[in-house]
Amino acid sequence: MITGFFTSLTTKKAISIIILIGILVFSNGLFNNFIGDDSSQIIDNVNVHSIINIFSFFSGSTFYNGAQQGLVGIYYKPILSTFFSIIYTLFGPNYSAFHFFQIALHIINACILYLLFKRFFKNSLALILSLIFLTHPINSEAVFYIASMQDVLFFFFGVLALWMIESFQSSKVFLLANFSLFLSLLSKETGILFLFTLIIYMFMFKKKYRYSQLGYSIIILCTYLVLRIHAVGTLTNPVGPIGSVNLFERILNMPAILSYYIKIFVFPLNLTAFNSWVSPQVNLNSFIFPLMIDILLLSIIIGFGFVLYKKYFRQYFTFYLFFAIWFLLGIVMHLQIFPLDTTVAERWFYFPIVGILGMLGILLEIFYFDTKNKWSLIAIITILVLLSTRTFVRSFDWRNQLILATHDIKLSPNDYNLEAIMSTELINQKRYKEALVYAERSVKLYPYLGGYNNLGVIYLHLGKYQKSKEAFLQALKYGDYIYIYDNIANLSLIYGNYNENKEFVKKALNKFPQDYRLWTDLALLEYEANNFNSAKEAINQAYHYDQSTRTVFLYNKIMNNGH
Repeated sequence: MITGFFTSLTTKKAISIIILIGILVFSNGLFNNFIGDDSSQIIDNVNVHSIINIFSFFSGSTFYNGAQQGLVGIYYKPILSTFFSIIYTLFGPNYSAFHFFQIALHIINACILYLLFKRFFKNSLALILSLIFLTHPINSEAVFYIASMQDVLFFFFGVLALWMIESFQSSKVFLLANFSLFLSLLSKETGILFLFTLIIYMFMFKKKYRYSQLGYSIIILCTYLVLRIHAVGTLTNPVGPIGSVNLFERILNMPAILSYYIKIFVFPLNLTAFNSWVSPQVNLNSFIFPLMIDILLLSIIIGFGFVLYKKYFRQYFTFYLFFAIWFLLGIVMHLQIFPLDTTVAERWFYFPIVGILGMLGILLEIFYFDTKNKWSLIAIITILVLLSTRTFVRSFDWRNQLILATHDIKLSPNDYNLEAIMSTELINQKRYKEALVYAERSVKLYPYLGGYNNLGVIYLHLGKYQKSKEAFLQALKYGDYIYIYDNIANLSLIYGNYNENKEFVKKALNKFPQDYRLWTDLALLEYEANNFNSAKEAINQAYHYDQSTRTVFLYNKIMNNGH
């Protein structure tokens, strides 16, 4: 019966299967809360709260620095911010809405990939490979983590462009495909991989258009660079341990990085959202053993390529070579030649996995994978069930930030991000002594703004005001973010010298003149010092920028001299 199903498989039926399985596997993710960078890119980012701010997305980065100071950061992803803004404008801070569109995009990507695979493989094999892409747990982070919408988004525009050029011949579609390529690059910097992939595809399969595509790609890249440099400047090393070491030390980590992706692809059991390890020394576990695995993998890839070249139709070798290049392009991009914000991330395999599946498809095609064979079908169904089950189970880990960190920290016990998340969640639960252990460990593993800010908040609630101030000031050495200034200003209301505190708040207001919280704190400082006129001027400024209940209450109290 099942074999007959594959015999009568149509494109419509295959796409229906992809959609149905996608819904079954990922629907539980609709109930997962905002996590990690979701807050700074969406919830606290007032610019994305309305689509009327769309032009600001093209003139800045993805993080909001508060008090109308604009979008900051080192990344340039205006289409991502636009997509967030459209969803927020329509549905507000509804995490289920964001998850719905992210899951839908992933399913659509699998459908387009199936249509592309049909160019290389028979219908049934194209479906199976697409279902592996759809359900593989290594892609779960790209689907369940809203901040990773960038990965499904850049892939959508990139694979759509490739499919359009393969399927249609008109000049209008050619232009539309290149526009889609441009949107891929504006969704995430990794979109540049599709520029290279499409050029290679043209040179290998559509030589008539190769130079035209090369010209379009140059125009797209130059336009992107002009926009990017104007908005965020030149390339800057991201925050993270791997970004703080030199190129030679990053090279020492490359074998472990590649072997990590191989291991998770083959045995996707121990999945973690944060992996910030750095091993700058040559030893058995972190260098020699991973290097042996990598050499074995590359030897297998080259060996099969050589066999195809010598013994089979040249077409098979060409297809295999194309997907091998696809994989190598994707993996080299993430080997830390240029430092990234973490050492490895499952979401970064969203592009390279297609190259692996493509090479696997060629080998299955060569060695006569037959859907009419009962044992072949049992094997592939078993694999798909195992992958789907692991991905479904993983969706529960992404329910909220505390559940995710509690689970993942067991697998990555020395990750500063997970330690910081644990401290943040314990702070929210007012468990400050427990939070202190994680916060101290976080800054010991890697000193950065968020970790020191958590320390400052914890010390503040524990009544250790001097330590709190020192931690906040230390945080400012790693980033000029408004919420650090707000925390120091709040601390100044209960601790420190009046003149020093007043001077600090005024300097902060020079940087963030529209921050009502700073104006409120200045007003309270002046009021407590009996400088009522100055207090009234400050609270009037706060009221101008914010009319919340607390601000209105303080405004009325100060303007009426406390009555």
